[in-house]
Amino acid sequence: MKPAGFLCKIDKLGRIVIPKPLRKKYDFDIDDTIELFTEPDGIVLKKYGMSCIFCSNSDNLTEFKGKTVCKDCLEQIKKSSD
Repeated sequence: MKPAGFLCKIDKLGRIVIPKPLRKKYDFDIDDTIELFTEPDGIVLKKYGMSCIFCSNSDNLTEFKGKTVCKDCLEQIKKSSD
């Protein structure tokens, strides 16, 4: 991971403030939903957006067994099960 050059403290309620330059750079806005991912050496924040669990495509999405999948990956799943 690349250092961002900011230090933030966790408050008594467990919150941190994402500095304005980072919010602007990554297009985080008030009331946006942020995903948290764990890595062996820390946490990654990402702006939430529906996307395919296989290819990260955000077009032509559908639900398959409770997961979000694009139509192209769904077709590949169907072909592989034949």
